[in-house]
Amino acid sequence: MHIDWHGLVVVCVVSLTLVTLLVVVFSLGIVALARSHRLRANGTGRGSVADPLARATAFLCFALCAALGGYGIHLIVSHSP
Repeated sequence: MHIDWHGLVVVCVVSLTLVTLLVVVFSLGIVALARSHRLRANGTGRGSVADPLARATAFLCFALCAALGGYGIHLIVSHSP
């Protein structure tokens, strides 16, 4: 039995990098969504550009997380026998 150690290390490094990226992007989405809710609760979000910008940033972060997850599922399903 032969184990390709270089391939295993590459897979581990790429997996850890993408998981870290996913967690950071999701956290930024949570922060942006909380900011938009805080601006709306304070009343300072009405008529200002900060509330829609924070909300758009949150949805963009969540869409990126969904795209990364979907791509991972696609890779797993396309390589299964």
